Amino acid sequence: GEAVMMSATVLWLLRLAGPEHQGRSLGHIGLANYAGLTIGPLILELIGPEHTGRLWLVASVLPLLGAVAALAVHDAPRPAERHEPAPVLEMVRRTGRPGFGLLLVNVGYVAVLSFGALAVAEHGIDVGALIVPVFGAGVIVSRLALGSLPDRLGARPVLAASALVEGAGLIVFAISGAESLSIGALVVLSVGQGLAVPSLGVLAVSGVPERQRGAASGAFFAWFDAGVGLGGPAVGLVAR
Repeated sequence: GEAVMMSATVLWLLRLAGPEHQGRSLGHIGLANYAGLTIGPLILELIGPEHTGRLWLVASVLPLLGAVAALAVHDAPRPAERHEPAPVLEMVRRTGRPGFGLLLVNVGYVAVLSFGALAVAEHGIDVGALIVPVFGAGVIVSRLALGSLPDRLGARPVLAASALVEGAGLIVFAISGAESLSIGALVVLSVGQGLAVPSLGVLAVSGVPERQRGAASGAFFAWFDAGVGLGGPAVGLVAR
């Protein structure tokens, strides 16, 4: 369900934005994801972790509200004509290199979500509850403020800079022994993550015919989930 939703939403945004705003439109996908990451833990605290039944009820209702909101939009852009489905292997080939980059970028993201609270606790820092909301908010702000950079400056230079920024944030976060420095490193990390994903997305969909962009974007964001699925066990093995 999430995979189909992601492909449809990316295609919708790409059609709304046009070719000159591909980076910003792809970044808006992350705005929704990270807004959920930011708000989700706060909802959990509001409901109370002990009320698991209520938690799952809320988690079930929220996607349905999103579906109702999408169905209420009557002027969604549609293709001029129907086309045959894009070959799966062709889409995997086209998006393979930027997709593999997305997988690698997500290893750091998974490391923070999985072990961030434990890492700061080892230094005697009690900011574990802030890690996910701060990280999510940092990604949201960076994409709102800087989301047009891949379109204006080019995806490759922005990707190179964001990878360096994300790496620096991870290193400082791992070795920091102060609360303010940990939060600052987390913000730096979130800015790198916030710009890396849309930059990679632009590289993935550039040159793909408009009729195949839904398939290409779906294949590209499948690497995001692959990074989460493989990155978690990989980071866990390293942590042992």
